[in-house]
Amino acid sequence: MRRALAVVVLLAASVTAQDRRVQEPVLPAWRALGLGAELKWIDDPEAHVDGRRPDRALKVEADRAALVDTAIARAKEQGRLVLWFVPRVSEGQNHGRQMYRAPILEGYAMQLLFEDPDLVALAASRFVCARVNIDEALSARYGLRPLDFVEPAIVFLDGEGKLVQFVERIRTFDAHWFVELMRRVIDKAGLDGGDAKVTDARQALDEGRYARAKTLLDAKKGDGEDWYLRAILHRRLRDAGAALDALGTAAESRLVPQSLLDAERCRILLLAGRDAEIEGEAATDGARAPEAAYLRALAALRKGDESDARRRFEAVAGTWPDSQFGRRAAMNVRIGDDERPCGAAFSGFETMRWLDATAYQGFPRDTTWQGPARTPQDMAVAAVQHLLVLQRDDGGFKDSRYAYWPTPKITPNAWIAITALAATALLEHREVDPKRIPTATIDAAIARAEAYLFDPAHLARGENEDVYADTYRLLYLVRKHAGTDDGARRELVERMNAIVKESGERQHDDGFFAHEYANAFCTAAMLWGLLRSREAGAEVPDSMFSRGVAALLSARKADGAFVYGGAARKEGGSSLKDASARMPVCEGVLFALGHSDADRLRFAFDTYWANIERIEKVRRNDFHSDGELAGFFFFHALFHASEIWARLPEELRGDSGTRFLDLVRRIPEFDGSFIDSHEIGRSYATAMALLVLANLRTER
Repeated sequence: MRRALAVVVLLAASVTAQDRRVQEPVLPAWRALGLGAELKWIDDPEAHVDGRRPDRALKVEADRAALVDTAIARAKEQGRLVLWFVPRVSEGQNHGRQMYRAPILEGYAMQLLFEDPDLVALAASRFVCARVNIDEALSARYGLRPLDFVEPAIVFLDGEGKLVQFVERIRTFDAHWFVELMRRVIDKAGLDGGDAKVTDARQALDEGRYARAKTLLDAKKGDGEDWYLRAILHRRLRDAGAALDALGTAAESRLVPQSLLDAERCRILLLAGRDAEIEGEAATDGARAPEAAYLRALAALRKGDESDARRRFEAVAGTWPDSQFGRRAAMNVRIGDDERPCGAAFSGFETMRWLDATAYQGFPRDTTWQGPARTPQDMAVAAVQHLLVLQRDDGGFKDSRYAYWPTPKITPNAWIAITALAATALLEHREVDPKRIPTATIDAAIARAEAYLFDPAHLARGENEDVYADTYRLLYLVRKHAGTDDGARRELVERMNAIVKESGERQHDDGFFAHEYANAFCTAAMLWGLLRSREAGAEVPDSMFSRGVAALLSARKADGAFVYGGAARKEGGSSLKDASARMPVCEGVLFALGHSDADRLRFAFDTYWANIERIEKVRRNDFHSDGELAGFFFFHALFHASEIWARLPEELRGDSGTRFLDLVRRIPEFDGSFIDSHEIGRSYATAMALLVLANLRTER
C-alpha cells in the first residue's frame, strides 16, 4: 500500500511539473539573451521556439494587421520607411508548414543583422522597425503567399502602406549586404534627400549618407577622429587599402582609443578575407573592446580552431554580457535543444566577407547569386574556399544541426556522412586552381577529414542515418581508390569491406535499408555505394543486391513512381510529382543492376525534369512544403541523379548534363556557397554541388 501511495505521489508530482512546463513561457534563445534590443520594435507577442512544431494557427492571439498599421503610421509621420521583419509565415493556406525550424533562422537574423552596429544605426535612424509574423489577413493583404514567400524575410513599406521591396528566403545573413540594400531602398522610395541638413560626419555615416560623410570629412583639416571616421567610410565602401591607411594615420595621432582602432582593423581584415593578419589579443577596455574580442574569436573559427573560438566567445559573453557583442557571443555558446550552439558561428552562417560587386546592385528578392553565370571552375573555387573554412580542427565538417526531435542522436552520423561528401568533393577538386588554392592546402584538409571519418568514436552506431554514414564513406573510398597506386589500394578495399559488412547487418529482412524509416531512396543510395565498392574490388555479397533490388521493385508503382516509405500498396501512395526527386536514383540503380530498361530510366529522368521547378521552389524550406517535396531532398536528388547520369552510355544521357549545369549555376548563395535545408547545413550542400560539377566533367 505504501509503495502504491508513493507511486501516486510521484505521478502527481510529474503531472504538476509537466503542467508547469506547459504554463511557463518558453523563450527562444535570442529573446532570452536580449538580442535586437537596440531597436525599438513594434513587436509581435508570438515568439517561436526551436524543436516545437508550428500549430495550425499562431498560438498567441494578436491583431497583427494593427501592428503593421501602427508601423506605417509612424513611418508616415516621421518621413521614414517601415522595416518589417517576418520571422514566421502562418496563414490560412499553409499554416506554417513550409518551415519547421524557422526559429533557428530568426535567431541568426537577430544575432547577425539586428546586432550589427552599422545596420542598427541605419535602421534606428531612418526606419520604423516591426517584428510581426504573417497571418492570413496580412498574407492576403500583401499577396505574400507560400510557397512564393518563405521566412525569414524583410519587407519594406512606405508611409502609405505600399510594398516597396522585400527579401525572402534569407539564408545568408550578411549585414553589410543588407545595409547596402537598405540604402538603395531608401533611394528607390524617394527618401534620400536631406543630406544638406546633416552637418556631422558620424551622423552621416550612421544614416547611410556616404557621399555626405565624404564631403564633410574632406572639408576638414583632419584630426585623429576624422581619420578614424575615414577608415569606417572606406570600409563601408569596400576599399580595404584606403581603410587601413586611414586607420594607420588615426593611430599615429594617438588621439583615438586603442579599442576603436583594434576593432575597426579586425573588421576590415575579416571583410577583406585577410584573417591571417589578425594577431595578438584585443584591448580589454574601451567602447569597441567587446567587438575586437568577438572578431578575434570569429577569426579563430575561420582558421578551423573551434576550441579556441569557443573559449574566446565564452570570454566575451562573460566579460561584457550587456554589450552588443557580448550578447552575440552568448548566442554562440548557448546550447539549444539539439545540443548545438544556438548562434550562427558554429553552424557556418556567420561569414562576414565582402561579396562579388554584382551582389550590391539592383533589388534582389532573395539571397541567391545575383551576378552573371560563372564558369564551372569559378563556381568550384568559391565552393572549395567555403568548405575549407567550414572544416573544424578535428577534421570534421560539423556545421549541420540536423536532428529528429526529441533527440539529436543522429547528429554524429550526419556529420560523418557530410564529412565524407566534403572530403570526396575536395578530392575531386584538389587541383581546381593551384594559384588561388594550393593543392597542399586541400590535401591537408582531406587527410584531416579522413582521420575523422574512420575514427569509430565519431559514429553513433544503431542510430538513424547510419546508412548515409556508410554509403558516403564508401563513395569517398572508391574515388580515392581510383586515384591511388596499386600498392595503397589494398588498405582502401579493406576499409570498404569493413563498411560493407557492417551495413549488411543493418539491411532489413525485406531488403530495405533505413535512415529514419525503411524507404526506397536511401536503399538506392546504399546500393549505389555497394555497387561502386564492388567495382573497386570490395567483397559485397550477392544477397545484399538481390534483396535490395527486391525492395526497390516492391516500392515501385505501376506508373513508375516509388513510394515514400516501404513497399507500395495496391492503391494510393506517392504521385509522380511527389516521387520525381527520388525516381532517377531508384530507377538508375535498378538499371545499373540489370533490373530496369532504357524506357523506364528515361521516364524517371523526364519526370524529374518535368517537376524541377516545384522541386527547386522548396529547396530552401526545411519541411514537406509541397506534398512530399521538401528542401532536404533537393541536393540528395540532384547529386544521385548526376551520379547515375555520369555512368550512362552516351545514347541514354540526353540533355541532362546541360540541365544539371544550368541548375547549379542559378542556385548558389550570393557568397558562392550552396544551401538547401538550412539544418543540414552549408558543408553538405556545397559539397554536393561540387560533386555534381565533378560528375559533369568526367565519366565515372
